[in-house]
Amino acid sequence: MAPTKELTANWLGALAVGLGDLLDHSLREESGLDPAGVAAVLTVRARPGQSVSDLAATLAMTHSGCVRVVGRLVDSGLLLRGPGPDGRTRGLRLTEAGEDAGRRMLRARREALEGVVGRLSPEETGSLERALRAVLPHLPGDRTSARRICRLCEHAVCRGDDCVVSVAAGG
Repeated sequence: MAPTKELTANWLGALAVGLGDLLDHSLREESGLDPAGVAAVLTVRARPGQSVSDLAATLAMTHSGCVRVVGRLVDSGLLLRGPGPDGRTRGLRLTEAGEDAGRRMLRARREALEGVVGRLSPEETGSLERALRAVLPHLPGDRTSARRICRLCEHAVCRGDDCVVSVAAGG
């Protein structure tokens, strides 16, 4: 059967679900946190000092739902509330235990994804990279959606012009 846009879109959907499940399992196993907790820790790690409102927007959560996630992370010793960027809001920062948990989560994420990519030949890896460079810029509509897409990313690996999502969203 020759590939069609319909078939390719269906495979892309299966890949998204499969990778999402793989990452959810790997990150939950490593951290013991639910997906919202994982995303909150990694998002605050990438942008320390952000407000609960900013975090809620990045995680596509209601403010009250985000407050509950933050409360659980504070109670578990992973997150601190402190002065915010504008003096009116509270800023979020990771504790030392939160930083350690974030490093472990990113390592688990990397290992899970490298387990998939590692099965590809160099040519297939190159083809996948070219396809990702072509597809990813079409996903973000703005900076908030770019942050949402990259909320679990290892930001030290993908900075500046290497981050096609951020570049597409205007920086």
